[in-house]
Order: sequence, then structure tokens, then C-alpha cells
Amino acid sequence: MTSRRLEQDANESPAVLVQLSDLHLRADGDRAGPAARLKRAMDAVAGLLPLPRAVLLSGDLADEPSKAAYEQAAELLAPLGVPLHAIPGNHDERDLLRAHFGPGPAAAGTRICFAVNCGPLRLVGLDSASPGSAGGELGAEQLQWLERTLLGEPQQPTLLALHHPPVRTGVRSMDAIALNAEDSVALEEMLAGHPQVRAITCGHVHTTMTTAFAGRPLLICPSTNSAVRLDLRPRDDLPFAVAEQPLGFAVHTLIAGRLVSYVQPLERSPAPRAS
Repeated sequence: MTSRRLEQDANESPAVLVQLSDLHLRADGDRAGPAARLKRAMDAVAGLLPLPRAVLLSGDLADEPSKAAYEQAAELLAPLGVPLHAIPGNHDERDLLRAHFGPGPAAAGTRICFAVNCGPLRLVGLDSASPGSAGGELGAEQLQWLERTLLGEPQQPTLLALHHPPVRTGVRSMDAIALNAEDSVALEEMLAGHPQVRAITCGHVHTTMTTAFAGRPLLICPSTNSAVRLDLRPRDDLPFAVAEQPLGFAVHTLIAGRLVSYVQPLERSPAPRAS
């Protein structure tokens, strides 16, 4: 195939955005733990055709935030050679995350929110972390920023990302630490006036879920590190429990102007054999 044809195919290929969530990397760099599971995800991402134009990291990059944990994340993700856009989760520390993934310098404690173009798809990231709490919040100032940002590009197909789901899922242990109700209501009301937002995506719940929010699809992306056990009993004493289910990541792309999202499962590695 000629170089001209290769260039033409690249130009005609859909713009692909990969979403990785809830990596929960640890400073000890456990080769059999979160780092190894992320490496397996990266191998799968590297095999996508076409390769992604960018990667969205939708929170909880670290399990316990430390400079070493974020350096490990940056090192593992670097081989893709594409822009990395990260928003914090409840396990993250904003300033450490910003120092390794941007966007740009800011005053200590400043929320990490951004709007970037991934080809024809616009990605808007919100910071729903609430320091000192596992639950989420957006706050009036960030919601005002979002309003201005969406008004600035009313025709651009947009994917909105935040860590904490703005809906209740029925998994009581996760619903107890979801986005607060006041901000969920305010966000839903705002999005009613911005039809260019084609979908919302989140992390936090460690399993794949879909629902609707503000009349748009809402996808909860699985974790690369662990899967939550599905338990929908209406009890508040149920602990967070993991399940031996496939991990995964999401792939977002525009096809004929329509935002299409896929979830790609990752099989768990086999348990080590006893010697």
C-alpha cells in the first residue's frame, strides 16, 4: 500500500478515544497487582485499529496518592505516545495528579477540569473529587465554568466525563459515595440546554453500567484493577465486595456524527501455580 493511501486511510479513520478508569496503582509497584493489570490493559489498547488519538483517565489513578504512584502511572501509559487527559477520583490528590498529567500549572488545590478536542469529538472533563470525602461534588464555580465552556462550542459533538456517577446505581455501597444530589440536579438541568453533549461517562463503581441522564446515555466504565460484586439488595449494611469477573476499558468514537461507545473486557490473569 502506498504512503499516500496510508495517509488517506488515517484521515478517513474514525477518531478513537480510549477510557481507562480506577487504576488504583500503589507506590510499591506490585508486579502482580494493579500495575500488571494496567499493563495488560495497555497491551489491549495498543492492539486497537486504529490506535486511539487520546486516552481519558477517569479517576482513581492511585490507590493511595504518592509521587511514586503517579510516576508509575505515567511510565506505564507513556508507550502509547498519545495525549493523556486525567480527572481525579476520590483516591487521588489533585496537585500530584496535575504535576504528572496536567493540564498546566495552577494554584494548589485548584480543580482539574478541561475541554480538549480529540479529532471531531470534544472531551470535557470535570473534577468531582471532594478532599476528605469519598463522595463527589462539583460546586457552583465549576458548574459555571462548564456552562461557559459548553456555550463556547455549541455545535461540537461532546463527551462529558467525571469520576462520580450523577445517578444512583442500586449498589448501596457505591451510592453512598456518589455525586451529591444537589450537584446532580444542577448538572442535569444545565445539560438540558446543551444538546451537543452526546453522552456522559464516569468511573468509580468498578463495573460496567448504562443508564440515562439528562436524556443522554450515561456509561459507567469498568476498572482495570478490580470488579465490584453486583448486589442490589436494598440494605445499607452491605460492604464493598469484589468479584472474579473480567476487568475492562471503554472506547468512544464518532461514526457518521453519532457517538458510539464500546466496552472491551480484559480477562484476569491466571492465578500463579503452587510450587
